[in-house]
Amino acid sequence: MPTQQARGFMRVQKVVAFVVMSGIAGTAAIAADRAIPLSPSSKWQMDYAPSECRLLRSFGEDRDRTTLQLSRLDVSDVLEMALAGSHMPATDGDVPVSVSTSTVTHVPGMHARGFATAGGAPGSIRFRPDRDLPGALRSDVTADRPTMLGVSFARRYAVQLDMGPMKGALAALDACVDDLVTSWGLDPAEQRQRKSAPEPVNDPAGWFRPADYPVALNRGGSGGIVVLRLVVAADGSIKTCAVAKAGGEKAFEDLTCRLMTTRAQFRPAIDASGRAIDSAWIRRINWQPGKPFVTAG
Repeated sequence: MPTQQARGFMRVQKVVAFVVMSGIAGTAAIAADRAIPLSPSSKWQMDYAPSECRLLRSFGEDRDRTTLQLSRLDVSDVLEMALAGSHMPATDGDVPVSVSTSTVTHVPGMHARGFATAGGAPGSIRFRPDRDLPGALRSDVTADRPTMLGVSFARRYAVQLDMGPMKGALAALDACVDDLVTSWGLDPAEQRQRKSAPEPVNDPAGWFRPADYPVALNRGGSGGIVVLRLVVAADGSIKTCAVAKAGGEKAFEDLTCRLMTTRAQFRPAIDASGRAIDSAWIRRINWQPGKPFVTAG
């Protein structure tokens, strides 16, 4: 259940899938710092999804309307970001993207993929999970500065979002993640203070083999992405395996968990005092047709 702190910050509601949210993106500019800042056109909304926490807000009106989503699904302070609207440039894969906040002129190493408007649904820009983005947003909070988020992407697309003070929004996201971690049977305070996360003992490349790929799906060119959440016990054994997110053929979901629990071996997480503890290990498994094995990232 949502905490009282999060309920007091904003209206909590379930939100429809991000790819079908209404909204129209802003006009492209040469660089984010030259784009006209878009003001908020909605309040922050906190979506307590079953396996992740999503923070959403829309900016601008009419043809300039852009919807931002920030999501977390891990103990670690890692954010996934996405923008939705029209006029989003499509790319063949992940490409470098320039992102800035009020106190950080360049968030390092960010990549994203663009998806064009299709079938009446808005286009989107979906960013890789990133550890530096939350640090940049929290830097604005520490400096007591409202966040102006700038994004410069492929084909001269650029936007600035006037996000305002982020202290309350990030606190609500953190409270949601605490509730999520509690639902996994873990102590949020203990997890925040852990010295190290669970680590594989054997090579993850050996967890998946060419013969594991379903023959019919391989021949048909079908792939899939499965984001798995393992709870690794203090003795290194795998306590639970669950699918946090998935896309593509559903057949890969149960198969991925079965292979992981059979072949993966771990060193447990270590807490602040040096004691082994139960903790979560979350990774994205990408089943690629025609490839010799899947990739874990």
